[in-house]
Amino acid sequence: MDKKLKGGLALAAVAVSGWFYYTPYMAVHGMQEAAQERDATRLAGYVDFPVVKENLKADLNGRMLQKLQGQPFAAVGAVFAGALVNTMVDAIVSPQGLAMMMQGEKPLTTATAERTESSSQEQGKETSQVETRMGYDGLNQFTIRVYRHDTPGQVINLVLQRRHLLSWQLAEIRLPQ
Repeated sequence: MDKKLKGGLALAAVAVSGWFYYTPYMAVHGMQEAAQERDATRLAGYVDFPVVKENLKADLNGRMLQKLQGQPFAAVGAVFAGALVNTMVDAIVSPQGLAMMMQGEKPLTTATAERTESSSQEQGKETSQVETRMGYDGLNQFTIRVYRHDTPGQVINLVLQRRHLLSWQLAEIRLPQ
């Protein structure tokens, strides 16, 4: 092979590798735009809602049961906790809830979501205090870590997983303890 062909193939390999590496960042950018525009249809393409809901329900139910251990009415509390968890997950795993998390807020109630919508003028100030860090946790997993400067210990982790070769979807939300 001549030098130009080898150089062209090397350049193409570097370009394809760079694009392959950058695909989750493109997915995050698309998610942010869809969440800000409150475009539920577009956001649904970036979120595996059934998987996210099940993962979050399992996490929150585990936390609730752990807190109820040793309590005299733990069985009754577990029934109410399950109903509460379902309501919380519905509020969290929604376009509005995801938009709030991307701004460093914990959307644990519908009232919180309504408060955030009504204070949209203040969002510019709030997002300047939000820190977002992103990175690979493995070949097929990418995590977005979102927190506010005033509460750096309250990190919300949004975990994306590779779907097929080049697409990514949100598969897990890890709320702070």
